[in-house]
Amino acid sequence: DFFMKYFLVGIKGTGMSALASLLYDLGHNVIGSDVDDEYFTEQGLKLRNIHIYKFDEFCFDNTFTYIVGSAFNIMNKDVEKLIKNNFHYYYYHDFIGHVLNKEIIAVSGTHGKTTTTNFLYQMMDKKTSAIIGDGTGAGYTKNNLLVLEACEYKNHFLSYHPSVLIITNIEHDHPDFFSNINEVRNSFEKLIEQSDIIIANGDDMSVNKIKCDRMIKVGQEEHNDIKFEIKSLKESGYDIYIHMIDKNIFVPLLGKHLLYDFLLSYVACYIQGIDPKIDNLKLPKRRMEEVHYGNTLLINDYAHHPTEINALYEHLRLKYKNKKINVIFQPHTYSRTLKLKKEFKKVLSLFDNVYVDKVFTSAREKQNKYLQLKVDKIFKRFYCYSKNILNQINKENDEIWVFLGAGNINEYIKELK
Repeated sequence: DFFMKYFLVGIKGTGMSALASLLYDLGHNVIGSDVDDEYFTEQGLKLRNIHIYKFDEFCFDNTFTYIVGSAFNIMNKDVEKLIKNNFHYYYYHDFIGHVLNKEIIAVSGTHGKTTTTNFLYQMMDKKTSAIIGDGTGAGYTKNNLLVLEACEYKNHFLSYHPSVLIITNIEHDHPDFFSNINEVRNSFEKLIEQSDIIIANGDDMSVNKIKCDRMIKVGQEEHNDIKFEIKSLKESGYDIYIHMIDKNIFVPLLGKHLLYDFLLSYVACYIQGIDPKIDNLKLPKRRMEEVHYGNTLLINDYAHHPTEINALYEHLRLKYKNKKINVIFQPHTYSRTLKLKKEFKKVLSLFDNVYVDKVFTSAREKQNKYLQLKVDKIFKRFYCYSKNILNQINKENDEIWVFLGAGNINEYIKELK
């Protein structure tokens, strides 16, 4: 076998850390660079002893293949060095789509991508390579399949030509790139043209506006190709019947969104002739992660769009019927927060006490005092988050505190002693 040396700039990113793990598992030499801060995506890298340099610390040479995280540009010191020294590099999505040479089973959609990719990987008994958006990656040498989370942001997923494409739903997100839902749908239509088999949530309004003969629609409504019905809702999940497959299944998950993620993964296995392994399905990292703190339950969750927050709330209400649910919310990017302000206000009002933190800007946006003031104004009916709020979390209280957002809010949990 031919082994390569890879250097990943921004190796702690959700997709990049997964790709690094995959390349390492395939036997390659893998190192990378990033900021010093600790991220939940590092677990796989630490497990494999993949060395991480600080940005601007590594002396670049021409013996490596360089891969750059999609969020990084010429403002980054390492990218600047690559350009200055005229070293060729690939962006993350281009490398996967044009260099990695894997048969792609892609999971796309505005919400639920990470959970669905994660379910699919487990249902296929982890006998594929995988790149999952919670930083989980794996390289499998016995076949050429890759279960891949495919993100629509900046049309990055158009680098892929999937043999199977799953679409969980289509909604307006990433308003810094897509100005409306039609633009989002147009991008999905292009990806559909590049895919062989399409399995989609047929109960999603935007999905149904797309005309495609190769699309297998899954859902509860009559027009779907593979229709399911909920026979009963139990304390820990749903009894469902899938018509075309003629099968009764118990799905040990609560919340309709998880049910659709499960079914799309299940149908993808069925269509490929794989018997889905559905015992002991685990959710991805930072998806409804529970931490016990005396009598109080802390929930660590990555939801950062109103639809996702609503789905999380539905899940918690089904599971913990009468408990008080408080939330500390860290908005993710100014553009999303300002564009979806009405929806954010509405969904956060479902919770008992709401504390809103400063916007997490990520690598996409610079901190901006003026925009932060606009965000503060939107959320003025809620409490403002400050560190002393953590002191109000009482171990004796039988209640729930949700740490919510796609930034670094999970780190706050560590401060509770």
